Amino acid sequence: SSGINAEYGGDRVGGMHYALDGEHRIAPISDYSFQYFIQIVPTMYQTDTVNVQTYQYTVQEQVRAVDPKSGSHGTAGILIKYEFSPIAAVMERKQKNLTIVLTRLLGIIGGIISTSGLINLIITEAYDWICCLKKERPAQAN
Repeated sequence: SSGINAEYGGDRVGGMHYALDGEHRIAPISDYSFQYFIQIVPTMYQTDTVNVQTYQYTVQEQVRAVDPKSGSHGTAGILIKYEFSPIAAVMERKQKNLTIVLTRLLGIIGGIISTSGLINLIITEAYDWICCLKKERPAQAN
């Protein structure tokens, strides 16, 4: 069996899921290979009250039986390969001011009203144009 307690430095951020925490695997046979490929990304979380330097990581896992008789070669055990990303991520969380929210809401409402007025104008003009064409046709004799 294998167990992993991952710690990559940096402060923990509440509500963030850490992919390898508490991972526990049990191999059904003794010759098993567990391979973990980890990419670590430096991350800065910024809020109105706190700045936290931490790390996020992605994990790809490959688990397979090692049996040379069936053509599966390799070394049994746990292999962890990791790489640090050269690019850092910055996550900002800012509280929006009530006046900004109201301004945006009123902008949306104004856009809907002006668009519906434009559509009404186009439909009215098209209807009037079609009605004028029907009135201008000469009457056909029977």
